[in-house]
This record gives sequence, structure tokens and C-alpha cells, in this order.
Amino acid sequence: MKVLEGPWTGWQVRRPTSMTIGVLDGVHRGHRELLAHLDPEMNRTVLTFDPHPVEVLRPGMPPRLLTTVDERVALLGELGVETVGVLDLNEIKNLEAGDFVRDVLVAGLGIGHLVVGEDFRFGRDRTGDVGLLIRLGAENGFRVETIPLLAHGDEVVSSSRIRTLVEAGDVAAAGDLLGSWFQISNEVARGDARGRELGFPTANLRPPARKVVPANGVYSCFAILDGSRHEAAVNVGVRPTFGGGELLIEAHILDFAGDLYGHRLTLEFVAYTRPELEFSGAEELVARMADDVAETREVLAAARSRM
Repeated sequence: MKVLEGPWTGWQVRRPTSMTIGVLDGVHRGHRELLAHLDPEMNRTVLTFDPHPVEVLRPGMPPRLLTTVDERVALLGELGVETVGVLDLNEIKNLEAGDFVRDVLVAGLGIGHLVVGEDFRFGRDRTGDVGLLIRLGAENGFRVETIPLLAHGDEVVSSSRIRTLVEAGDVAAAGDLLGSWFQISNEVARGDARGRELGFPTANLRPPARKVVPANGVYSCFAILDGSRHEAAVNVGVRPTFGGGELLIEAHILDFAGDLYGHRLTLEFVAYTRPELEFSGAEELVARMADDVAETREVLAAARSRM
């Protein structure tokens, strides 16, 4: 997969492109519906944004993200996208709708086919809508395909809806809307080694900047390390039994021994187990952790059977 970054005026693409446009935070089921309509006879392309447009249009109000731009690009590659253009909205925010289409999409990216949701807006102050886009497509020689918004239950699948679920700890429902489990990745950091002393050593991750983090609690997760998937009981929280502290994501990787400091670890959040609790002491905590591990094994065995 080819990733285009920096000023769009210098991008080189294989033409014609079949494209969709948007942040695509999470690359959820609604986004995947758009991707499924890209023309396989053309260069399947996504034009995404980093930083998030809200950060550009409303400085000081950065949203928490489901995916970093690197995670987003990786997911798009797994779904068959051939080219990803990562665009800074600052470069185009003052372009009128027609100029954006003619200069960026037609002249810059050689568009032949554009797939958008029915609520798509574009151009300066979001003045362009799907009707204008279809007219501009006819004038500039590309076809526009409009896809209805994907609903799940009584609501449309959206990144904001999924963020709310993750923040509430409902990672199972979030994963259902995403089409894959919610992930957090970071380098393993040094902790206070208390887990090792208790017989449950943990790999500690600090929450990545700008990422949404599940509610404090214990979760059943898959842990991906050096390309291998392991099972893990994971605590998100501040460790109140020992007086509290900074927010950490602590992963006890089942049936694993080894030094993980400095390694990059990815956690896939499969299910919520329980809230983070304050125990009377180490003995009560250890007993509960043993129960958490047993539940994690059951939950992840069931999850594996569905993979």
C-alpha cells in the first residue's frame, strides 16, 4: 500500500482513482461499506485527515480518537485499499467546493469514481453537498456513488457513538460496530513491579495521546506481541488498593514469561469483566485476580471460536 503525506500538490498517484473521503476514525462498519463500493478496476484510494478536522476548525478542542493515523492506515491496508492520502485540513480549508473538486480530486488525484455517504459535505465552511458533488462529477468526468448511512439498531453507526461505548466500558458493543475489536498499542513501560510480587506480572502501557481509553475496570483482551496473539486479563485504572496513581493499562498475559520492557504491545479489548475495585489488601486482590483470569480464559475461548 502506498501512503501519501505532506503537501498534496506533490503527490503522485496511479490513475484513475476510485476514492472515498473522510477521517474514517475507527474504520468502522459504516466506513467499510463505503470501501466495499470502491471500483476494483481503479486505484482504490482513501483521502483521510490528520490532525482531525475538529482540531483545525476548533483549536483547543481535540477529540479523543478510536484510531491513531498509523492504526487507521494499517486497517485500510488490511481491507484492500491501495493508496491512502493523509491530508492536513489546513491546506484546503479555504478552498471553495468547486475548487476542491477540480484542483485536489481531479487535477491532483485523478479521480474517476467517488464513493460518499449521503450526508457528505465538503469545501469551505462545508458548503458543498452531494447534489453539488454529482453536478461537479458530471462536469469533470467522474461518477459519484452515494451510499445510505449504515444503521445498527435504532442509530446510525458513527465514530462518536463508538467512542461513547468505549468510554463507558462496553467494548463488546463497540467492537460489534467497528467490525473488529477496539485496540490500544504502545511501548511497554516500567511499573512498580507489584504485579510480579503478587504472582500476576503485568506489561504496563500508558494511554496513547489523543486515544479514547475504556472506562476503568478489568477486561478480557487479546495481546499481540511480535505478531503472535496471546490471552490477557487487563486492568485499566489507578490501582486504588495501593493508594492510587496515574492511569495505566496493565496487561497480565496468560501463560507467558519474559521481559517485555521496550516492546510494542497491542491490546484488543474483547469484553468487560468488572469495575476496578479497592480491596482490603493483597490477599483479597490476588483471589479476585485469579477469578478474573479464569473468566478471561472462558471469554476468549468463546471469542476464538468466532474468529
